[in-house]
Amino acid sequence: MSSYVEKVLMPDEKVYFAASIHWIIYLQGLCITIVGGLLGFYSYSITTIMFGSRYADSFGHILSGAALLITIIGVSFLAGAYVRQTATELVLTNRRIIAKYGFISRATFEIMLSRVTGANFDQTVMGRILGFGTILVHGAGGEISPIDLVADPQTFHRALLGAIEQSQYK
Repeated sequence: MSSYVEKVLMPDEKVYFAASIHWIIYLQGLCITIVGGLLGFYSYSITTIMFGSRYADSFGHILSGAALLITIIGVSFLAGAYVRQTATELVLTNRRIIAKYGFISRATFEIMLSRVTGANFDQTVMGRILGFGTILVHGAGGEISPIDLVADPQTFHRALLGAIEQSQYK
């Protein structure tokens, strides 16, 4: 549990469930990095095939530079995904739902369980296969707050409904 949740917990408030962002957020950066690495590794072979051995050296340098740039972009996407995953907190307590996003700038979503009128989760086919989805929290007043790319959203949804039921019978 990270520092934000520890700071905002009320007296006698207990954490029931902590969710995380799914690893799928790394996929884009990983694919770009792999493409850049393969392009760099095979740059001279590619230029030899395309332009012949006479121009392979000069075009190989250009292609190697482009591959390095692509790899750097991929690594920066990976770093951004890491920061996003580590800077996001999704917690269900016995009193409320807390979602905190951001590292330097911060956005939070907190709703008391007594104000939650329902919850759904949405998964695409890929989300079902890989185990991620969106939790949709319905609050009193009709607002819907989505929490995207939650790892194992069905377990979070089940824990949320259990916490709502327990809070109603207190």
